[in-house]
Formats: sequence, structure tokens, C-alpha cells
Amino acid sequence: MSTEPQTYYLVSPVNNNLAHSRHFFWMLDTSENKWIGIARGIWREKHERDIVKETAKAEHLTLLDWKKTPFYDDKSRAGWLSRDGRFYGCPEVLHDTLAYCLFGVKVGELEKTGWVRVKNSYLYTCEQRLTPEQSNWLSGQGYKVIEVY
Repeated sequence: MSTEPQTYYLVSPVNNNLAHSRHFFWMLDTSENKWIGIARGIWREKHERDIVKETAKAEHLTLLDWKKTPFYDDKSRAGWLSRDGRFYGCPEVLHDTLAYCLFGVKVGELEKTGWVRVKNSYLYTCEQRLTPEQSNWLSGQGYKVIEVY
């Protein structure tokens, strides 16, 4: 982790979707008339109609509130399930992004430590035996839990 705090900006770029459904992304200001989207490394030109909702000083991107972005969504049926049964939702195709932004690790690290990748309403994968907490959460959400020994 970095020890030097950086200023992050929660920005809705002008070329974003319709105004009524604007999405905000944590970005860094390059001071070169560009934003760097830290979740996926996308560089965007700044525009006068960009909306900067807030700023935050943090030592690492994992300390930002990712619930304010489309990458972390607890209403989603896809996401990551920790060993203690806590669910972190994300859109189906953003598991890797969420792992990086929220936990600061690569997907392989989460999978090796036994986190469950919940892919959608009926499919999940785990590289280790499920904990009772994971099994209970999955069963409670309607997933068919099969214990493999």
C-alpha cells in the first residue's frame, strides 16, 4: 500500500450515459487535462461538463467508498463471498475490477484463500471447501450447495 495520500475525484464524465442515470467513477487528476479512471486504468479527456461529485484523500484506492460507483452493488446476484459469509456484490463481468478496487488483490489471491465467486443467480465457484458461513449464505439465497469431499 502507498503511504502518501492522494486526492481522488468521484467523476461522472460528459460522455457518460443519459443524465438521469449518470454513473460516477473514482479518478485521479493528471493535471494534463485528463482523468485516470483508477478501477480500469482508462484515461479520459476532461470536459467542462464533467460532474465532480466529491473528492477524497486516501493512502490507497481500497479506502475509497466503492458503493458510489457501478463496480460495487450489493443488490447484484453476482459478486464475492468471503470466508465469513459476507457478500460483496458486483455486475457479472466486474469480479476482477471489484477484487482490485475493494480488496487490493488479484482474483487468484481471493480464490486461493477460499472466497466464493458468485457468478449469477444459479452458479458459483470456489477453490476450497465452503465454510459453514458460506454454505449458509448460499443456501439462504437459493443456491444448490453440494458438499464435495
